[in-house]
Amino acid sequence: MLAREKLVIRFNLFFRNLLFHFIFWYCALLLFAFLTGNDQLFSKYVQLIQVRSLFLTNFFVASAIAILFTISDTLFKDRIIKYSSSWVIIILPTILYFVLGFLLLILAPLSPKVILNMYQQTDVTKLLPSFDIQFIRFMVYFYLACFFNNFLQSVIKKVGKGNFRNWIFGMMNKPREDERIFMFIDMKSSTHIAEKLSHEKFSHLIQDIFNDMAIIDNYMGEIYQYMGDGAIISWPVNKGLKNNNFLRAFYGFSNLITKREDYYHRKYDLIPRFKAGVHVGKVMVLQVGRIRKDISYNGDTLNTAARIESMCNEYNKSLLISGDLHNMIHPKDGFYFKEVGNIRLKGKMKLVDIYHVREKRLPKRPLSPYLRIILDKINFFKKRIPLYE
Repeated sequence: MLAREKLVIRFNLFFRNLLFHFIFWYCALLLFAFLTGNDQLFSKYVQLIQVRSLFLTNFFVASAIAILFTISDTLFKDRIIKYSSSWVIIILPTILYFVLGFLLLILAPLSPKVILNMYQQTDVTKLLPSFDIQFIRFMVYFYLACFFNNFLQSVIKKVGKGNFRNWIFGMMNKPREDERIFMFIDMKSSTHIAEKLSHEKFSHLIQDIFNDMAIIDNYMGEIYQYMGDGAIISWPVNKGLKNNNFLRAFYGFSNLITKREDYYHRKYDLIPRFKAGVHVGKVMVLQVGRIRKDISYNGDTLNTAARIESMCNEYNKSLLISGDLHNMIHPKDGFYFKEVGNIRLKGKMKLVDIYHVREKRLPKRPLSPYLRIILDKINFFKKRIPLYE
């Protein structure tokens, strides 16, 4: 089940990146043709299908560039940034962008037949583009487009997909009301763990945890904010209640951490555990700040969710939800619900009904003797061979 969950995460991420890069580069190539009047830069590629159209030419070229950028993001970006120095992070994209742009200019004037028989060329210099003003113009444009591509990706990740659309169309300047589900999720015993680990190792632990938290995306959740060793996750009400996504997200994340406990124990000599409080209600969504702008949710709903999460330690529970949210859950299959009580939360006048939620676990099937032997051998080697993650 968890292997399938991780595959879904990677597929969704790959597909979203591919779609983003394709739309961006399709528009960028059209803009280049409009600004320069050069609509024949890649025209010879379409000899393969006998089509003479700027839009179809850009479609195929943008698809190829999008695939290259998506593969690069998938294989290298996060790991290189995590383990490399600042100079590598700055210089490596510069080199990659230059090489990719240079290759595009080499291939652009060549016919498919020449490209396929390139290995037979004796004089490689004949394949090089002429270093004229058109070469410089395209390289500068391509280089700036690459950096704008990265910048746009970072902005979308920062504000979220839904908020990005509203921000682009200017809908965030005016506060608007929205009804959402909010989950405050926090690591248990984080102070003790921070004292046990060095600040550098604790930072790597937080990075690993937040990377695993990407599983939330499988359940339509949006990470609103990272806070130290925890996060605030939100759902539109209809998406959060559909298939009990907000509950399945918490236990999907918890089960993923459990599945990777060998990794966490080997690297940090501990296994992180989490608690969460969830509430539903109306909030105001607005853009705040003049020097540094940000998207903010304001309202009593967030305060209540935070107070519910703080009660997890007092009642020694991992997941508590409000009575208002409990009443909206239909059906309640797959989970056990137990009323904790009608409690006065810190700083609030009204009493709030609190429910404890537990996941129903299906009985495990007994493994066949042959499969058990194979799994034992895999675990034996996993404990002795250091894995790069």
